Amino acid sequence: MKRTSIGFVIIMATVSVLGILLIQFFFLKNSYDINEKKFHELTTSALRNVASQLNEYNSKIVGHISKTADSCPVDQISNNYYVVNVNDVIDPNLLAHFLTSEFKKRNLNIPFEYGIYDCNSKKMIHGNPLHGDTVAVNTKSFKNRDASPCSAEQLMYDKHFNKLNQKSQVCNLPTCDKYTYYFGVHFTDRSKFYNSRLIGWYFTTGILFFVVFFFGYALYVIIKQQKLSEIQKNFINNLTHELKTPIASIGLAANVLSNPSIIEQPERLKEYVKIVSQQNTRLSDHVEKLLQMATIEKTKLQLHLEQIELNLFLTESISEFKNSQNGNAYSIILSSNVENAVVKADKLHFSNLIFNLLDNAIKYCHVVPEIIVRLEETKGHYILSFDDNGIGISMDYYKKIFHRFYRIPTGNVHDVKGFGLGLDYVRKIVQRHHWKINVIGNPQKGSTFIVEIQKLIK
Repeated sequence: MKRTSIGFVIIMATVSVLGILLIQFFFLKNSYDINEKKFHELTTSALRNVASQLNEYNSKIVGHISKTADSCPVDQISNNYYVVNVNDVIDPNLLAHFLTSEFKKRNLNIPFEYGIYDCNSKKMIHGNPLHGDTVAVNTKSFKNRDASPCSAEQLMYDKHFNKLNQKSQVCNLPTCDKYTYYFGVHFTDRSKFYNSRLIGWYFTTGILFFVVFFFGYALYVIIKQQKLSEIQKNFINNLTHELKTPIASIGLAANVLSNPSIIEQPERLKEYVKIVSQQNTRLSDHVEKLLQMATIEKTKLQLHLEQIELNLFLTESISEFKNSQNGNAYSIILSSNVENAVVKADKLHFSNLIFNLLDNAIKYCHVVPEIIVRLEETKGHYILSFDDNGIGISMDYYKKIFHRFYRIPTGNVHDVKGFGLGLDYVRKIVQRHHWKINVIGNPQKGSTFIVEIQKLIK
């Protein structure tokens, strides 16, 4: 599928998913609002009946005219807090009994706390936490009444109920300046009420999110596979070109060398033998890189760890690298301020790691390459860095260059040959040794590759 087609599919899929999510949230919000209204209606109805029952009970005791539920206004102070005007004395035990009873009738089985306004202290008292399904208290204990003596009439009520001098419990419920004799009810957690009614919506919303996540992951995999397919396609093209060139050169040289008259031309014979040798070396290098990657990909790759002294090992590795460059002009300087830097590493793979970093520093340089290999020491690590004066690497590619087959885009210019395998091999070797590698820019406008090597624990 073409990139433009995939982009169109992604855009349409994203718009569709966002539309479905918006519709789902609209229905969920609408259902929540309906249940909010239902909760308010049930609560208001229950509190009015409680106020009416309190007045009816008082009328039976002292002979007052009972007030109906409609004559007892219920004010919603906040989403969770209601106050009810009773305009009469309120017994806390009786109030608790009526509240739990009325809430239970309406299946409002949620926790709440109530308070009665005390006009002496101007605070809410008797703030006992209850639950909608709490067993109703015994009404035989309603002889002891607790009310603030705000008037002569209320004093008469207190005498009638033989009020005991008990210390009232002060609660933190807010007061209301609108009424004098009222009680307040605060619902501490309404989630149980909503969860029981919205569980179906929650379930479908959860499924929708799972589908969206799965769909998004599928798109991610598709995009990743497309990028991988393009990278592999470029790799195959590069590999084909890199292998065909030395093979063609060797074939051409072999045809010339097969001519008997070539013996009469020693200089020409020497030149073509040199071409065969160079192209054979080039072909061997390509095969070696492929074999390195095949080896490192084995899950059971065993590193042959042994103690090595870094200064000596770096000196020998740099010397071997110089011998393999066939007289190419470059400069490699080893700078170390560390003595007796002993670590555990696999000599073969560590040497290949150094070769790859040095080889990249030379290949990606438009002037005479100048490479400085530094060895420094920190607490717990040795820092091995490779400074070059090459073309540099943009910060956007710092992480990508360590991915397999990845090569920094250069448009239609392919002046540097390669497969995008070297730094991937380096990264894997570093990981197998439990080291770290990073790349930064340097003042020479080139790049600096930094390898953090763990010290040997003595």
